[in-house]
Amino acid sequence: MDDFLYLDTARVGRPSPRTLHAATDSLRLAADEGGSAYFDRFLAGGLAACPSWMQSRYDGLLSWRGVPSLKADLRVLAGGGHDLPVLLANRSVELMTLATRLFFPRCQNVLACDLGWPAYESALQRQASDFACRVSVVALHDMVFGRHSTADEVVEAVAHEFVSRGCDGLFLPAVSHLGVRLPVARIVNSVEARGEVRLVVVDGGQEFCHAGSDLAADYCDLYLAGSHKWLGGHHPMGVGFYGRPRSRGFIDTMLCRLLEAGTVDDPLLRFAVHDAAGRVAVPSETLNLSSLFTCQSAVTEVGESWNTLASLAARLHARDSVAQIAVGSGWRVEQIDPAFRSGILLLRALRTSSCEPFLMRESFRRRGVSVTAYDGGLVRLSMPATPMSPEAASHLGAAFLLNA
Repeated sequence: MDDFLYLDTARVGRPSPRTLHAATDSLRLAADEGGSAYFDRFLAGGLAACPSWMQSRYDGLLSWRGVPSLKADLRVLAGGGHDLPVLLANRSVELMTLATRLFFPRCQNVLACDLGWPAYESALQRQASDFACRVSVVALHDMVFGRHSTADEVVEAVAHEFVSRGCDGLFLPAVSHLGVRLPVARIVNSVEARGEVRLVVVDGGQEFCHAGSDLAADYCDLYLAGSHKWLGGHHPMGVGFYGRPRSRGFIDTMLCRLLEAGTVDDPLLRFAVHDAAGRVAVPSETLNLSSLFTCQSAVTEVGESWNTLASLAARLHARDSVAQIAVGSGWRVEQIDPAFRSGILLLRALRTSSCEPFLMRESFRRRGVSVTAYDGGLVRLSMPATPMSPEAASHLGAAFLLNA
């Protein structure tokens, strides 16, 4: 058994051996070739476009076949159609900047919720203020964790708040950083049945390759994700999807304007957009390309055996098993309605609730377990998609006992 239990994927995923191989070979290729013509050929078409000796020398990069191929593979993982536009960025914050500029001034009042990622919520609030628009926030945290509300009640609450507050935009997390899996498609359908919704943006950072996105359902205008969490691509590359017929042209136009104006300033985003359109074959400026190669390696590995329903079912099963171990070791599970459960489990220490988060993480790590810790003895664990062995369960139980 691996004596290190990594249960911190919701923060940053652990790269697989294949992804590590790709990262290593991308550095070796850069060291050997720099920006040579052979590297340009590799970037545009993969090792198949290069001399045969390169294919064995850098075999960790064999899965790379160019930006269009990576985008096609990402579409499959997202559950989207073959023509779904895909955005790639070195910094996911730039995709959120794009989202805020799409919202305002197109929308006068965007409805968000208190389960969203705080940094994204702050960016949305700042942009609304600049345009003298508003962001209304529906309180879902207490409904889910305090009152144990059902999915029907949450759908109704969001729809009611949207109408009563006069909102015309919607920004929601598909899965919150605390592990709440919202029925986003149902919420959007309910809201759109009651009033005009000019734009829907979904933060799918914790859903992508974890709880199963289904963009073929056509329920949002822009979906934000990343490669470094559940996909395990290591580098924090931002990934975005759009293509809803009602907004595709608008987003295309705004994206070009914002890139030209430098409002959205991400060299990889600019390069990947141009590459897809066929206007350039190599970068026109210096940029970090490593995230492309590690993402492709992770996508290839996940894609060989990816099954959305089976993966989520396995994580939920592991969640139940770990919850039983934790309760028997002096911890309390933060209970929510089964409809909201994901592969993220929240636990609260009963005796060490005053422990500083950093010290709590350190204490778990000394016992061979990596977790995320918050104030008040709250700990977040990300479930694996593979069964936990009896040895691993015993190992985890011992760590719980020592940190309860």
